[in-house]
Order: sequence, then structure tokens, then C-alpha cells
Amino acid sequence: MKAIKAVKALVCAVAFLLVVTFIIPPTAHHFSADEGTQMEVTILDQGNVYTHRTRAGAVSDLLLEVGIQLNPQDRTNHATNTPMWDGMRFVISREVSFNVQINDGPLNQHVILPGTTVGQMLLQQQFEHDLILLYEGDMTRNIVDGDILNFLTWYSRFYTEYEMLPYEIIENRTGAVREGQSHVRQQGIPGEHTVTSAVVIVGGEERNREVIGSNTVSEPVPKIVDIGTAQLGELTDVAAPDFHYVRHLVMEATAYTSGFSCTGRHPWDPWYGITASGMRVQHGVVAVDRNLIPLGTRLYVENYGFAIAADVGGAIRGYKIDLFMYDINDARRFGRRHINVWILD
Repeated sequence: MKAIKAVKALVCAVAFLLVVTFIIPPTAHHFSADEGTQMEVTILDQGNVYTHRTRAGAVSDLLLEVGIQLNPQDRTNHATNTPMWDGMRFVISREVSFNVQINDGPLNQHVILPGTTVGQMLLQQQFEHDLILLYEGDMTRNIVDGDILNFLTWYSRFYTEYEMLPYEIIENRTGAVREGQSHVRQQGIPGEHTVTSAVVIVGGEERNREVIGSNTVSEPVPKIVDIGTAQLGELTDVAAPDFHYVRHLVMEATAYTSGFSCTGRHPWDPWYGITASGMRVQHGVVAVDRNLIPLGTRLYVENYGFAIAADVGGAIRGYKIDLFMYDINDARRFGRRHINVWILD
């Protein structure tokens, strides 16, 4: 009976050894220096990639072998006591120091552990400063030691600009104004126009501008200039809108000619037909009191036409006016009457 139990125990031991042999993999995947087999290891250190063949048994041996030192703040993907194996990737994440500046402003130093991308730092800065920031570079790259990250502010604004609309100048040639004279009947007024633009400002400088609307606030008012075409002595309508005057007078009017009965001069007299202003008489030349109406003043006389104060007379004082006529009979028929006289500008 004891022999049977011994056989059964031997069978169980053999079965256990077979299971261990086929199910549990051998330790050949984890080479050690003692075994004398070289392993290929990839080391990633601060963005630098090294491929190294080693017989080191643990990570700490590998670091000693290749001369890499770890700082207390550095992080690795494997502990230093981890056994080595062929094809192992050992990643070192070191502490980095870098600077951030916004719109070329003062530098703000930051110290972080690596693995942080520029984009992640940009989001952090946006949150801290409550700004929309832009980085003109690769935001997916990892921040490295000594980096200077220049972030730019980004914002848009609406601007409304006022533009002047020029007015038109209308020249109105009219017989209501004497030839050689002009008068501004209506002053021109510029119109006003607004243009609204959306402006994008990056880093304090305008990057883009787009017109999104416009509006005419007021239309321009044209300037109207009356340009005279009427000859001396021509009649016009004093009710016309382009007839302009400075003052209206009611005067006692008489008429005279250049003959001896009116002027005391004969045709052979060198001063015959010459007025006190030196102007030769013609229809439209009138005599006035120069203390009331200076010589050279432009006038319009009712039923006589455009005139010029160019002469004086001994009997012409105050609100009296003497109208030149070519024919003595016309002058006599005119007689003495009260008429309207307009002093022009």
C-alpha cells in the first residue's frame, strides 16, 4: 500500500513540473548582466533619443553605465529597480524652466514638469489673465527648457467711422443779377455717411478689417451760386428767388440827359457826358447823394433796371435819385415820382 502511494506522489510531481515548464514563460525576456546577453534599450531624455546595447540587470545599472543622472524632480516611466529586457523604452521627463511673454511684454518665468505642450500652457494663460491668446507656431510641441513663449492677445472690435459727403456746386446764370456779379443764394452743407467695420487686432496691431455696414446720416445740400448775366439798365423780376439785395429804399426820382439844359455842358465841352465818377453816361447811370449812397454802389431801380450810382447833382440830396435818359422828352415825361430802389450786394 505504501508503494502505491509513493508512485502516485511521483506522478503528481512529474505533472507539476510539466505544467510549470509549458505554462510559465522562462525568464529569458529579462536579461541580466550575469547572463551575459546584450539587450537593446531606447532611452528618451528631454527630447533626445538614444539607442544603447547593454548587459545591465536593472535600470539603475543602465543609468550608471551610460552616465545619466536623475534629479529629484525628474519623472521616469520605469522605477530604477526595474529589471532590464530587450527592446525596453526608458523615458525621462525632466523639469524645465521657460518664460512666457504677452505682446512682447515683460517675461514671466514658469517652472513645470515636461510633457506640457504649448497649447496647454496657452489655455492656462488664457484662464489666468482672462484673455484670448494666440500662438503663431506649433502648439502641439512639448515645452523645452529655456523656451520663450510669445503669446499674442486676440480680440475684435466694431468701429464706426464718419465720412463727409461733398456737396455739389450749382451755378445758376440769371438775369436777376447784374453781369459780372455773383451771389451765393444757398450755402452748401456736406452730408454725413457712416461706415461700420469689424476689426481684428492681434498683439495690439490691426490684422484684418471688414466693412459690415454703412449708412447715410444726412444728404449733402448743394451750394447754389447765382451768376449775373443782366446788362446795365436791363429789367428783371424783383420777386424772382435769385434776385438779391441788401437794402430797399423808396426814393423821389427825376430824370436827366447829357444836354445843356440838364448839365450845362455842350457837346464840344471835354467834360460833356462824363459823370462825377469819371464814367460816361449811359442808360443805367444814376445820380445820388453820395452821403447816402456811395458812388460805385450797384442798384436796381423800379421800371428802370440795373443801375450804378456814378453821378451827383446839386439838387440831389437825401432820398432823391436822378436817372439818366438819352431823350429829353422821355425825361420830361418821367417827371417826378416816388419809386422803389434796391441796393444790391
